Amino acid sequence: MAFGHTSRWTFTNVLPVAFVLGIIAIIWLTYVGFHLLRIHRIDEADPKLPQMNLVEVLVSQGLALIMMVCFVRAVLTDPGHVPDTEDWTRNSSNRRRGRGAAVEEVVISPLCHEVKQNGDRRFCNKCAKYKPDRCHHCRVCNSCVLRMDHHCPWIANCVGFRNHKYFFLLVFYCFLNCLFIVVSMAGTVLASINEELDIISRFSMVFGLTLAVIMGGLLGSFFTFHCWLTSQALTTIEFCEKTSNMSRAVFYDQGLFENLRAVLGPHVLLWLLPMSPPLGDGLTFLPRGESKVSASDMDDTLLSSKPEESEAPAAPEVTGARAASV
Repeated sequence: MAFGHTSRWTFTNVLPVAFVLGIIAIIWLTYVGFHLLRIHRIDEADPKLPQMNLVEVLVSQGLALIMMVCFVRAVLTDPGHVPDTEDWTRNSSNRRRGRGAAVEEVVISPLCHEVKQNGDRRFCNKCAKYKPDRCHHCRVCNSCVLRMDHHCPWIANCVGFRNHKYFFLLVFYCFLNCLFIVVSMAGTVLASINEELDIISRFSMVFGLTLAVIMGGLLGSFFTFHCWLTSQALTTIEFCEKTSNMSRAVFYDQGLFENLRAVLGPHVLLWLLPMSPPLGDGLTFLPRGESKVSASDMDDTLLSSKPEESEAPAAPEVTGARAASV
């Protein structure tokens, strides 16, 4: 887990999550109590009201349910960490035995495109592991996170390779919820101006709608930014780093469709559902313009780059007087 070396549920980590849950609860209770139930109590002289109320109930509660599933999965899913294998430690080596007694040891490091200025692989001194491409160390989680986008205090977790889809959908459905609430509840708030309501009810309606407008505006801007990042195969960290140092930047853009599949998963019909995460191990990524090569082909290429030793040394050629004696 990303929090394997530190305590996750501290007060400072829990507080932002509780704040988010509080905002969700306020908007949801205001919408249900002062809009859905209010329409249900209105005189049903208008035959369209029951149908409208049913549609709004189904849509709003369906969006809220999917949003909460995305929230839970974004919080609880491990974003991905560097495996505890020899490939990512200082003593990374593969051994291949020859046909005879001789043993040939070939040091094979996983192919990395992001290296130091001297050409060495990036190494994390805190985790004592090499960093794969697009991997960064999070000081809050105290762990190296695969394809790290950023650490999000609102979910008390890093956004990485394995939970990036759930975070992306969480922002999307939060924005949709706020948008639907504002559009459907605005009429109720305007109609309440000419009605006699106690001050608490009137304040609650206006406060809930205003909160939905503010959150919808913030989430809409945030979601638009992440849509652009996804279309360019960038993470938030890469956007900040590569725009400041373009000379050594490595880009992983594989086209719009492949970039979307890298975040939302291989099945297009499941892109908007919190299931079917992207395939892969989060350790290797293809740079822009590079074709797909299987890991086995790459290993065969590396192994074949060193000549094999014969099973036994060839017998020396016999010539001259020694040949005549034979």
